[in-house]
Amino acid sequence: MAFRFDARQPADEEVRRVVTDRLVQAEASLASGTPKGVHETRKRLKELRALLRLLHGALGKRAFASRNRRLRDLGRELSSLRDSAALVESWDKLGESDRKRFASPAMKRVRQRLQERADQQIAAASGHPELLEELTAMREEVASWKLSGKGFALFARGLEDNYKAGRQALKTARDKPTDDTLHDWRKRVKDHWYHTQLLAAAWPAEFKTRQKSLKRLSEYLGDDHDLAVMQQLLLDEPTLFGASNTRLAIGESLAQQRERLQAKAFSLGLRLYLDKPTALAERWRDLWRLASRPYAPRKTKGQSAKAPAGLLPHLVEESSV
Repeated sequence: MAFRFDARQPADEEVRRVVTDRLVQAEASLASGTPKGVHETRKRLKELRALLRLLHGALGKRAFASRNRRLRDLGRELSSLRDSAALVESWDKLGESDRKRFASPAMKRVRQRLQERADQQIAAASGHPELLEELTAMREEVASWKLSGKGFALFARGLEDNYKAGRQALKTARDKPTDDTLHDWRKRVKDHWYHTQLLAAAWPAEFKTRQKSLKRLSEYLGDDHDLAVMQQLLLDEPTLFGASNTRLAIGESLAQQRERLQAKAFSLGLRLYLDKPTALAERWRDLWRLASRPYAPRKTKGQSAKAPAGLLPHLVEESSV
């Protein structure tokens, strides 16, 4: 089921429907007992935390903090498995960007050691019966959630506050591009990407374009974060990476690739975060209200409806970057 609210249905009912669906999916993925299932569960938990941030004003400070903390703790319990696999994926991406250097036997041995490390950590992981119980308990509580407001008012404050936080995180990361500031910006980008998915019914065709750009931005920042983790591992466990000359070559490649990724991220991010927070929230509210009306245009086969002048969200085509 799509991670999206239906603008023509009561907003509070849509919230409960989407939250319940995501918790059901998380339970099923975790119950599979596979690394892929763990990865899918973490994705569902991240979606749910982003949804909670969209509802920050409607839930109230105490309820938001409690539910967000529970989801955060669940995600942390599963993070080690995903992080181990991500290192191998990062290595392969790094190798694609520097094929000649990474084709050497020494580099291939490094990859083998990283893979063995990941396999050992995955094999050592036990089941997660207590996590399944917590997911089930949360799902059973959704029907009793108290939400303050109706319609788009449920989402307005969370949308504006998170988008504003993303703009600030972008500024901070540009002024001081450290591992922490870039990672903080990435988290806000992913929240805004999820919010764009949830509210896509406001104008599906145009919001889809924004979703694609936000996904690409998140990938730039995510790849950069994974390489930052590898840089730290290079310092903490140098024997994983071979002789000193091999480590030096890896370090140079890591730094070069991170520089490229960050340049792409800032270029795209400046476009995506061009709107003022209040202006973006008001425009999305107006689009949502239009979409909720009985006469709102629907997309037909082979056609893409156009939004009224002045109401389009600020869109970015990836090809323009």
